[in-house]
Amino acid sequence: MSPPPTYIDLHPDSDFPFLVPPLRECLTTHAPCNMGLGPKNTTNYWNEISDYFCFLALPVIVTFAVLTELMSIVVLARQVRQSLDTYLLGLSLATLLLLTCTTLLALQHYVGPHHLLVYSQPYSASCRDWFWYSAIWLLVMMSFERVLTVSASRANILCTSAQAAVVVVMVFAVGLVSSLPRFWEYQAMEIMDHATNASFVIAQKTISTATEEYNTMYFWYVKGVTLFVPYFMMIAMSVVMGCRTRRGVLTQRYMAIKHTSGLTLTRKIKEEVALTQLLILLMVLYMICSAPSAALDLVAHLAPSWMDPTSRTYASFYNLFTVMFFFQFDLHLIIYFCFNKQYRLTLLALFCCCC
Repeated sequence: MSPPPTYIDLHPDSDFPFLVPPLRECLTTHAPCNMGLGPKNTTNYWNEISDYFCFLALPVIVTFAVLTELMSIVVLARQVRQSLDTYLLGLSLATLLLLTCTTLLALQHYVGPHHLLVYSQPYSASCRDWFWYSAIWLLVMMSFERVLTVSASRANILCTSAQAAVVVVMVFAVGLVSSLPRFWEYQAMEIMDHATNASFVIAQKTISTATEEYNTMYFWYVKGVTLFVPYFMMIAMSVVMGCRTRRGVLTQRYMAIKHTSGLTLTRKIKEEVALTQLLILLMVLYMICSAPSAALDLVAHLAPSWMDPTSRTYASFYNLFTVMFFFQFDLHLIIYFCFNKQYRLTLLALFCCCC
């Protein structure tokens, strides 16, 4: 008689395969929170390998992203001279807080569902949405300001660093208002598991937010804020910036300034093109890394017969696309370094001082 198959668990005694819990009925890894998923003996081997790869890759990716965002905050805080520096500083801060909240949600798979983690999960899930919305719309706002700048008939400054700081604060405030329902959606409560006759503390949906009407309404609201509207604006702004930063168009704008030498003109055009490429690359990177998870969520919601949201296959794809989503933040430092001359000089000067 062949030995029974062994299964790779993300955490011992866990029937909860989501690394970062989706915002459904429960957020905790205890068995009562398995969300109706199929039993482990129906799991395909590729699901196990995929989940275990994500289990190992996520802490590496998130740790590297946290370190690079901290470095970016230090560098950008030392070089705030124009509006783009302020926007990038706000984006790095929102990203760092998003990564911190995600770490609190995923940590239960690595250290176990301790009481402190469970009690923090409702707030971590709410704040994660807050900083996610803020990061998206900071990227949209800085790109929109860039579109206005390159579309002006003359080369001038449309937004100062102080004005950009006000916009950053307003975006954080709007992000908080947009995520307010999440703060009442979950609460930590103690329940009895009759299978083991033991009590557990789990973070579960409140009765008032467990209705189908609320979940459907808030699902489409979140998709509008994070998918439909920002994607449309990012695509449109990328096209406009690409057309308005052609050399002939930029030369015409800068020729309107008197006493502009050829060398200064070339340097200005090069800087304009680099900053525009930075923002286009950030928007394209966000859309590429977030589109798979958004598409998976939409298919599972609209056509559950194609992708059952309670299947282990859905959970494996969800984990893969979650890792892909957070991988984009590892590339921010590289993009800033390659396309922002002042950032590059400040970072090199900072390392020289440390040496």
